[in-house]
Amino acid sequence: MLTTTAVTLALMFQSGSGLAYGEALSRADKYKDDPKSQEWRQQKMDPFLKPKTTALFDRCYSSSLRRRMSFSLVVSFKDGKFDRVDRDSEDQVAVCMAETFAEYKWPTPPHPDFAEKFNLDLAP
Repeated sequence: MLTTTAVTLALMFQSGSGLAYGEALSRADKYKDDPKSQEWRQQKMDPFLKPKTTALFDRCYSSSLRRRMSFSLVVSFKDGKFDRVDRDSEDQVAVCMAETFAEYKWPTPPHPDFAEKFNLDLAP
């Protein structure tokens, strides 16, 4: 049985409507080694994200917030379109990065039900 606190925490770890973190993570794992997904990462996602990295860190991991931390974000697609970003941390940096990722206009994924996991290990 879920308590109110558990339900509240589960809702806090989501930024959008759609899948829960566990299901999104499962789909990200499913496509981790898929050749079509690997090609998408190299040809679409990497060129899409690289120019955004400096602005993302300036916005979410400013010098006043810099400390060692580790968390994951999972970007999910539904019916071939961006659906949501889930995170495994409620740290303000993770929340900010998830919210920023949710603002992006992601490239069309390699599969309609695709999900991509981003592991972030940050240190000052």
